[in-house]
Amino acid sequence: MATNMSKWVVPAVGFVLGLLMAAALLGRHASLGQAAVAFVIVAGYAIALRVLQSRSDMASLLSGLPRDERWESINLRALSLAGQLIAVVLVGAFLVTQFSGGDSIPYAWVGAVFAVAYLGGLLWYRSRS
Repeated sequence: MATNMSKWVVPAVGFVLGLLMAAALLGRHASLGQAAVAFVIVAGYAIALRVLQSRSDMASLLSGLPRDERWESINLRALSLAGQLIAVVLVGAFLVTQFSGGDSIPYAWVGAVFAVAYLGGLLWYRSRS
């Protein structure tokens, strides 16, 4: 699977997300220092990935630019594991909040989005193969 994504997409997205996080914190009356720390963490991570892309297979993968088919396969397996774990954690959190009398609706919504995305992906990729 070849990708034409620029090496600068991840840093640009990280910069924008950092600005949005800082703005959200300032909107919630956080200090300028707290907003700056949030920006530096998010944007710094993205910039670190860009700097390390050419030196590290892992940084290249995390930047969305896997080096070869082996790294694409590793990425797919890791995503599969993460998706399965998130599904179990969502169901567990939903059940715990149901039994404890808490508000389980947020978990239900996230679980529903996960299920629709998964089933939609199955249908989409099945029709494309």
